[in-house]
Amino acid sequence: MDWSINLNALALTYSCAFLGPFGGNIVIAMFPTLEAWFNVDVSSMALSITLFMLPFCTMYIFGGSLSDAYGRGRVLSLGLLIYGVGSLTAAFSPNIAAFLASRAIQGCGAGIMSPTAMALLGDIVPSKSLGRAMGGYSVAVTAGMAFGTLMGGAFAAFNWASAFIVMCLAALALALISLKMPSRGRADRGVTVAWRGFIQAMRNRVVFLAGIIGFIAFIVRVGVITYAADALGKPPYQMSPENIGILISISGFIGLIAGPASGYLSDRMGRFQTALIGVAALIATSATLALPQWAQLMPLIMVLLGFGGTTIFTPLGAESLDALPAARGAASSVFGFLRFLGYALGPMILLYPYTTCYVQGVAVVSLAATLAAAALIINYTRSQKDKPPETEYMVEIKAGGRRG
Repeated sequence: MDWSINLNALALTYSCAFLGPFGGNIVIAMFPTLEAWFNVDVSSMALSITLFMLPFCTMYIFGGSLSDAYGRGRVLSLGLLIYGVGSLTAAFSPNIAAFLASRAIQGCGAGIMSPTAMALLGDIVPSKSLGRAMGGYSVAVTAGMAFGTLMGGAFAAFNWASAFIVMCLAALALALISLKMPSRGRADRGVTVAWRGFIQAMRNRVVFLAGIIGFIAFIVRVGVITYAADALGKPPYQMSPENIGILISISGFIGLIAGPASGYLSDRMGRFQTALIGVAALIATSATLALPQWAQLMPLIMVLLGFGGTTIFTPLGAESLDALPAARGAASSVFGFLRFLGYALGPMILLYPYTTCYVQGVAVVSLAATLAAAALIINYTRSQKDKPPETEYMVEIKAGGRRG
């Protein structure tokens, strides 16, 4: 085994895992600044998240599957280049329409980059250690979210456009590195391989269930962060962008601890069982946000939110990769597409509850959604207990292998 290639690939994987959510979250603490700069209201800024995430989710469907066909290195470099172009055009946007279009381009690049990086992780890490490796991946994703909101507030106070220039330079540097990665694939049958892998992953019960639970978790996570940040920046709180960024980033920094811990637990007590602990934390998050003194309890809300989200995503990511070893790129794409669709639609789904019932409206909808996620996990784990043991033949079929 060539450990130099694996270590380089691992560093590249974690760097890409950081960069995607960093770009997605960086605008959240900038909301008040960007609203004033472009002379728009909160609905337009919420759209800047949705228009990043919808192309992200769309490209996520194909990114991992295409990397199965054309090779991880080539597809990863393509995603990074597109991400860099979107970042650069965002920095020089003359109006809100150009900014939103740039966010869509940026999201396309991130949607190709992220599932390919996750599939690369599955290639270089043995199954028995995949939970812990996914813990590291979750740390990188969560760090991107945390530093995105933290640095978004800092850049907003200085020069918001410079944040996008920094992201452009980082993406181009990683693209050059990714071109040196091995790019083994089946390009002669690229589209066929990609499409078949995606259909296979969509039909896999474990991958689909993991994605649906991730969808719910991301609706809650992005909804709480987005509208709590907006409310804190307005009367009666009037918090500065820097302070909002610091407060929101708590959830990300808690995830840095929760990632390795949940990876360790998932390898020992079970992945869906570990995810259920994360769902319980999101239930507590929603209940706390519904209280009248929610603003004073924001540090606690962010701790629960960060712990809950990461403790869901880490084990379910590992479970989806293990569910289809022969098509990890496709499994990564389907899992990521479904969960990040929650990120894309969360601000729009929760906009009406927020504008009509303030943050308490967000809390009530989030509570109902997390209770539904808990019910899905409990139902699945019970069904697995009643299921007869798998034969060797069934295991081979699941793995995509053939009997001699």
